[in-house]
Amino acid sequence: MRISFSTGTFYHHPFAYSLALARDVGFDGIEAALGIEYLLKGAHALRMQSERMGVRVLSVHPPLLPFPGWPRTLQRAIPRAVGAARMLGAGVCVVHTRFLIGEHTPRAGQYTAALRAGLAAGQGEVAIGIESSQYKKRRPRKRYYLDDLTTLTRFAQARGCAITFDTCHAGANGEDLLACYEIVRPVLRNIHLSDVVWRDGEALTHHMPGEGMLALRPFLASLARDGYDGLVTLELGPNEVGWWDRRHAERRLAQALDFVRSAITLPVAHASVAGSPSSGGS
Repeated sequence: MRISFSTGTFYHHPFAYSLALARDVGFDGIEAALGIEYLLKGAHALRMQSERMGVRVLSVHPPLLPFPGWPRTLQRAIPRAVGAARMLGAGVCVVHTRFLIGEHTPRAGQYTAALRAGLAAGQGEVAIGIESSQYKKRRPRKRYYLDDLTTLTRFAQARGCAITFDTCHAGANGEDLLACYEIVRPVLRNIHLSDVVWRDGEALTHHMPGEGMLALRPFLASLARDGYDGLVTLELGPNEVGWWDRRHAERRLAQALDFVRSAITLPVAHASVAGSPSSGGS
């Protein structure tokens, strides 16, 4: 199990800022959320930075914002992201689901073709991890074909893809983490880890682990028990670590890293007690 964090938390900082934090705090690597620096300099320059600083890029996430120069079509965007992951030495590329109404629709066929092109771009070196969705944030709250986790897992398996399971998405949907884990376990390669806080009936996502309402300790303990050897990627909102104060960001990332490390060393039964709602923490 390798622990990283997403550079999306520090999207407003240069790539080297995240690399330095990962190195100084003691993470195994980072998930590179592709941004303007990648578009201006290219993947080779970012890889040189990561190698100089001794921090691996373990996974890649497509751009968080629609930057000029990034492909607009799935058939080009997914292979571009996977190709960047390969250039950066990452083993996983995150891909989002699409709003499909069924498996045998033209839109589903286009999505499948884009995934197939992405796998070809990875040349067997990069797994595509389709990310589980947060469907209850939509207005109206319409559910699509791949919102169902069992369907998503089957869809990914049939296309040679893996799953990136997002804990705060599942929590915001009102789903049980351990039940979700059992569904995605056969193809799980990456976990976006964060907590959920509920306020006025709305789920506020991407909070620090242990500061929300999710039972993250027993979830992480179950991963360790089962010998999970994929990625655990902290995906936190910038407010959770501070926008500009580097020392504060370092402290908060160290706190999150300690949370994960302590959880994966706990027996599952103990973690379940520590993570129960009555215990006052996840």
